[in-house]
Formats: sequence, structure tokens, C-alpha cells
Amino acid sequence: MKLKKVGGFSLGTLISRLSGMGREIVFAYLFGSSSAMDAFRISFNIPNMFRDFFGEGGMNAAFLPIFSEYRTLKGKESANKYLSSFLFFLIIMLIIVVALGVIFSPEIISVVAKGFTSNPEQFSLTVRLTRIIFPFLILISLASIVMGILTYFDRFFITGVYPAFFNISVIIIILLFYQRFGIMGAAIGVVAGGVLQLLFLLLFLPGEGIRIKKPRWNHPGVINSLRLLGPVFLAYAATRINVTVTLFLASLLPEGSISYLSYAYRIMQLPLGMFGVAVAIVALPELSRKMASNESQVSTIIHSLRAVFLLSIPASFLLFGLRLPAIRILYEHGAFSIEDSISTASILLYYIIGIPFIAGCKVIRNVYFSRKDVKTPMRISYVTMAINILLALILMNKMGVKGLALAVSIAGMVQFSLLIIPYIDLLLNILSFLLKIILGSILAIIPVYYITGRFSSLNSLILGSLSFGLIFIVVTYILKTEEICRVLKK
Repeated sequence: MKLKKVGGFSLGTLISRLSGMGREIVFAYLFGSSSAMDAFRISFNIPNMFRDFFGEGGMNAAFLPIFSEYRTLKGKESANKYLSSFLFFLIIMLIIVVALGVIFSPEIISVVAKGFTSNPEQFSLTVRLTRIIFPFLILISLASIVMGILTYFDRFFITGVYPAFFNISVIIIILLFYQRFGIMGAAIGVVAGGVLQLLFLLLFLPGEGIRIKKPRWNHPGVINSLRLLGPVFLAYAATRINVTVTLFLASLLPEGSISYLSYAYRIMQLPLGMFGVAVAIVALPELSRKMASNESQVSTIIHSLRAVFLLSIPASFLLFGLRLPAIRILYEHGAFSIEDSISTASILLYYIIGIPFIAGCKVIRNVYFSRKDVKTPMRISYVTMAINILLALILMNKMGVKGLALAVSIAGMVQFSLLIIPYIDLLLNILSFLLKIILGSILAIIPVYYITGRFSSLNSLILGSLSFGLIFIVVTYILKTEEICRVLKK
């Protein structure tokens, strides 16, 4: 795996994540941790419960290996016919799911956010928001399939940056319509953003020779994808059940708990998206091509693991040291107070623990999917789901909302440990590399503590990041870490 490909996707993802931060800053400024913001978080999460399955997670796991097989072995025309038939099937499924979601929104919310039922005004607002946002599922799912196709052709920057169009659209619309529609403006922005990002991605398909053909109901490629979809759906359903249970339990805690979780989760997603998702997105088409050509995947797996840990481990250490300054700069404006910053930082601390493991899961799970083994990740997902729910119930009573974040991280550790078992020899192969990265991160974080105790939030963020990066690079270079030496040499 070339770090250049990961870098392209990471750069695009950085732009999109920063725009996502901008969106969160606007939310924090206008709504803080209010009941209206809690209602929006729940309503936005409901269609997103299906996103991992219909979007970049599940559907691509069932789609991309088959598409790669057709394109590699049978050519462009056959691949286009498979794609057209697959999209036809997907759109029908999405229309049915969205229609059911809109109709049964009250019942869904009664389950997902039971705590809202005691507040009729908040419950009613959540229902209205959910019905506006639900069609976003169709848009994001189609965008994710287009993204999967573009990753096959190594268009990684484009596939990383496209969510920025969604975030910018939400920001503009909420600012334009806040006075008139309040939180409803955010829901309208979500749908408009979904349209905009899909249109952006579609611009690049003709240049890769993609053409829509007449679909076939009984296309053999779609039938093969359907065989994979069941276990894939169950595997990703476990992930979304974890998120849903976490929000359900948070809705039983004091007002603002859901918002604190969401603000912390958004920051945690920055390194996870830039590095974990980036490496996983780059790895899947490469693994699928090698599988289709009967080539060994060992080198790709090793390079993918090295890349994801090289990026996620130091990022986790740095975020740990600078979590409060980062939150204060990003969120502490308008309705968001210093108390809100401290509460969010305390939750983020427990999310950070799981970042390298969750990032590793995204990469190693794609190894299974590229081999069309979807049952193993499914079984592991349900084991970790049970662990997450059990831990959430136990830790919530002891630690409050922080316990919910810790449960997610521990479940991520368990999931990675179970997924890596068949490839444990490959992990042992990079053990010395991991020790170098961890040592470099530990030494680099020490000055950050000194800096954060003596400077303002902005200066702490700038000086802390610069000192961390410089020390980490020097230490890992001295330890002769291959990737660092190669980058510096270039």
C-alpha cells in the first residue's frame, strides 16, 4: 500500500472533517447542549443507523469485491451491467426503508430515545425532524456506492473531500434559516447537503468509463452480492445497535448528555476518519483486486496495519494531551459554556482510548470482506455488541455518561483482538514497529503537558502540536522507523 494514496484520502478527509467541525461549532454556538440539540442528534442518528449498512460500510463490502471481479476478469461492459443492476436493486430497497421510517418515526423514537417520551414537546420535535431527515439515507447511500467505485480507480482525494459539500450546505442553510425555522433549518440543510455531495461525486464517473445500462432482475453478480448482504447487514447492524443503545441510555441521563457524547464523538472521528477510514478505504479495492487475481494479500495487510497504527497511535496521544484546548477553541462560543467544555473533554478522554483499536478494526475487517468471508466479522460483531451493552449498563451506573464512552472503547479493543486472531503472525511481524511508535508518542507527549499548563488554548494547540510532531519524527527517525525515514528522504 502506498502512503501517497492514504495521504490523498487523508487530505480530503481532513478538509471534510474540518468542515464538519465548522458545522459542530455552528451547532454549539446556536444551540449548545439544549433539548432541541438533543432532539436533532437523535433524529439525525436514526437514518444513520442504516447508513453503515446501505452506505460505505455494508453495501460496499458486498458490492466492491464483486465489481472488482467483473472489472478485472470480464471487462468494463460487464462491470457496468452489474453496477446498473445493483443500483436498481439498492434504490428499491432504500425507498421501502425510507417510507417505513417516515411512517413509523414515533414508534422508532419511542424505542431509540425512551427518555424523550416524558417530554411531549421534545418528542414531537424529534418526530418532525426525523421525517424531514430520513430521505437523506437514499442520498448518502448512493453517494457511498459512487465513492466505492471511485476508490477502485484510485480517486482517493475526491472520495475523501466530498462530505465537505454536505457540511458546508448544512452550515449555510442553518445560518440563513435559523431565525425563521430554528433547529428545523438544520434538518433541511442535511437533505440539501446530501443532494449536493451526490451531484459532486457523479461528475467524476463518466471519466472512468462508467455508463448506466438496462438493469437485470436476475443478474448473477447481484445474486452473489445478495448472498453476502445478509451476514454483512447483521455485522453492521451490531455496530448501529451499539450506537442506538448508547443514545438510549444517554437519553435516560441528565439533559445535555446526548449532546456531550455527540460533540466528543465528532472530535474522536477526526483522527479515526483521517487515518482509520482512510487506510481501510484504500486497502479494500487493493485487497479485492489481489483476491480476484489470486495474488497474495500478505504485503497489503502488513502495510495497511503499519499505516493505520503509524497514524492513529500518535494522533490519539496528541488528542489526549490537547483535548480541552481543542474543545474550548472549537465549541466554547455562544450557548456553549466552560462547564460544557469540561464535560465534553471528560467524555472524549474515554473515547480516545479506543481510537487505534477501532481504526484497526476498520482495516482488518476489510480483509475478511475482500475474501467474501462476511460471517466471521458478523459473529465477532455480535460478541462485541453484547460486551458493549453489558459494560454500558454497568459503567453508566458508576461513571454516568463517561461510562458509555469507555464501554465503546473497550468493545473496540475486544473486537480488534478477535478479528486479528487469524492474522496474529502478521501483527507479531510489526511488533517492534509498534513499540517504536508508542515510545515516540510517549516521549512526544511530555512537553505538551508543560505547554497546556502555561499557555492559552490557542497557543497550547499550536505549540503543543508542533512540539509533539517534531519530537515524534525525531525519535522515530532515530529508531529507524521505515515509513518516517522514507518520507524524510523524499
